Amino acid sequence: MPQIHAQNKIRFGERLESWESLETATIERLGPASARVGRRTVFVVSGMEEALGAIAYGLQGGLDFGVIENSRLSPEVEARFADAGVELTNARSGALIGLPAKVAEFVPGRITVLTSGTTGLLKLIPHTPDTLNTFDRVREMPPNGWFLPYQIGSYAWFQMVALGLFVAEQTLIPGDFSDLAGSFETALRTGAVSAISSTPTFWRHALMSIDEDLLRAADLKSISMGGEIVDQPILDRLASLYPNAKIRHIYASSEAGAAIVVTDGRAGFDAGLLSRASGAIGVKVEDGRLYIRSPYVNRDETEVWVDTGDLVEERAGRVYFCGRAGNQMINVGGQKAFPVDIETHLMTHPDVVWAQVTARRAPLVGHLPVAQVVLSKPMNADDAEAMMIAHCDGRLAEYAVPRMWDFLETVPMRASLKS
Repeated sequence: MPQIHAQNKIRFGERLESWESLETATIERLGPASARVGRRTVFVVSGMEEALGAIAYGLQGGLDFGVIENSRLSPEVEARFADAGVELTNARSGALIGLPAKVAEFVPGRITVLTSGTTGLLKLIPHTPDTLNTFDRVREMPPNGWFLPYQIGSYAWFQMVALGLFVAEQTLIPGDFSDLAGSFETALRTGAVSAISSTPTFWRHALMSIDEDLLRAADLKSISMGGEIVDQPILDRLASLYPNAKIRHIYASSEAGAAIVVTDGRAGFDAGLLSRASGAIGVKVEDGRLYIRSPYVNRDETEVWVDTGDLVEERAGRVYFCGRAGNQMINVGGQKAFPVDIETHLMTHPDVVWAQVTARRAPLVGHLPVAQVVLSKPMNADDAEAMMIAHCDGRLAEYAVPRMWDFLETVPMRASLKS
């Protein structure tokens, strides 16, 4: 297992905690239930402090474990765990929540990562400290205070927790998921935040919710983005706010692990990576789909190529993400309109903060593109629609111009920090 840097801290407001203190609090809460260490368990937690304590406890004990927030539980979710033979243990009391239909094999050191994928069906992805610690490639990292916005138990959350555990002098600053922008604003005011990993949607939400002077005054040194397509407008916006920050966008998934890191300030990635057939990480494209081979993949076969399900296109020596397979094209009377291309163009308008394009059934032509848009300032809906249609005129094919427009007041953001 990677070395745990016990001196690293977790900041809750003005209070600093150590990994040891969080582990000790977990043991005290569990009481006699801590004796059930020989079963595959997912700890049900009420918040970030309990979750991080359960992680420290599970790692130090070599348990077969994971965490889930109690707000995510439902009869369907509980049945999913029961079918997999996973015990649900209340991290506050040690009480079992239901009984599994079978007893799963106990695998010491296995960490269960939870993802809903693109289907909404909860999946249990097995990892280890080694596959979650993708920072072993980083030779040196300066001390940082990382704002942690991700949902408890997700792959991105575990990535940041691994950073706080296994990389020296990295402090985690957990966000409040009930008011993510507000907790980010509070953390910025303390001056403790120097780095953040998040999604483009998170940043668009923050840009609308937090005073720009406060954002610009933040001394951010490192900005990482992933989880969604990272487009040029958000890269340019962050570069203008934080000219001295190192801005990365990272391709990673709960099944393929971290594979592509882009630092040149451009959307997509260099097509030269596709020729990287040897080495620890491989990237290839077949039939327009991206495949990854990585030591961080959660499978036994180290040479397996994982079909990411992401569609890509190479243009002028650059590979761009085009969306997910099966959900990438709108057929407008036989003409192909691609939502990502339309969204990318809409986002080039200086007053557009966020845009999303979907398909709607229509007589005669089958489907039409419809757009949801968030503007940086309030505007009459008719005027806004006229402005956006003029922005599309002559730049998008006529069939690709959205026929219906919905102007939202704020950027919608799911628990995954995605739109």
